Amino acid sequence: MLLAALLLPLTLLSGGAGSPASAAPSQASLEAQLEQLNRQADQLVEEYLQSKLVLARVRKIRDDMRRQASGAERDLRALQATLGARAAAAYVQGAGNTLAAVLNSEDPASAIDRVQVLELLASHDGDLLDRLGLAGKAYDARKQDLAAAEREAAAEVARLDAKKAEVERAVARTRELLRQMKARSASPSPTPSPAPSPPPSSGGGSGAGAAAVRYAMAQVGKPYCYGGAGPSCYDCSGLTMMAWRQGGVSLPHSSSAQYSVGRRISASELQPGDLIFRYSPISHVSMYIGNGQQVSATHTGDYVRVQSASNPNIVGYARPNG
Repeated sequence: MLLAALLLPLTLLSGGAGSPASAAPSQASLEAQLEQLNRQADQLVEEYLQSKLVLARVRKIRDDMRRQASGAERDLRALQATLGARAAAAYVQGAGNTLAAVLNSEDPASAIDRVQVLELLASHDGDLLDRLGLAGKAYDARKQDLAAAEREAAAEVARLDAKKAEVERAVARTRELLRQMKARSASPSPTPSPAPSPPPSSGGGSGAGAAAVRYAMAQVGKPYCYGGAGPSCYDCSGLTMMAWRQGGVSLPHSSSAQYSVGRRISASELQPGDLIFRYSPISHVSMYIGNGQQVSATHTGDYVRVQSASNPNIVGYARPNG
């Protein structure tokens, strides 16, 4: 179980404290455990963001169906009103001399005559009755589709809430591991220091890419928060999404979704503003800024920072404005 794996680092930290046979984990061991925990938390965040995208699509479908159902209902009511008006007019005015004679008759069989009137009306207005029937069926179908979409949206909300709670537990455990690492450190610092902010390369990037880099670099030093899209904190895809929005390009809030909508490029084609994707399945994205460096919202307890763009976990590159 994933949550059991998330609990493991804290168990190792706290377990065996009173046992002389158990050596305290080394700093290197704690850092390796933290790296694993961050990877797992990143994947949970990505699944959470994917669930949000699915939920947004379901809600859009639901809203579209609600509008269609309303339109079908209006059509149904209008046809009913038209048919009622024409039936009333036929009764009052008659449909020729034969119909007038039937309506004016005092014959005891007038009930049967009135049935004949309806048959005559049906023959004259069969097309209208057909339209009325089709409108009714369309309305019923739209109502059924709408109900199904709403059930699906409700189920997705429940899945999303469960995923969000799972992410929150992972985040809490990451913070606790960070706290314990700092307590063990010989020279702890209150917070991680953001990397220096070298000026991004001015060569090669498009206008949109340059705007994206300027925005991302202006966020260096702001804290990471899962699901964050600024202005006070960011997760990895929230940073790249907001940065590219400044260049007029719309990206989804998900690293794997951003990879799917970008134009794939090679490492040799990288220009400032291009996106770098890591892990399989993809759960992290950063932005190339030139000179072999990237800007990234890293993980819980850290900041938006500038780093080396080299990493063995890279799985691909993409250009959003491609």
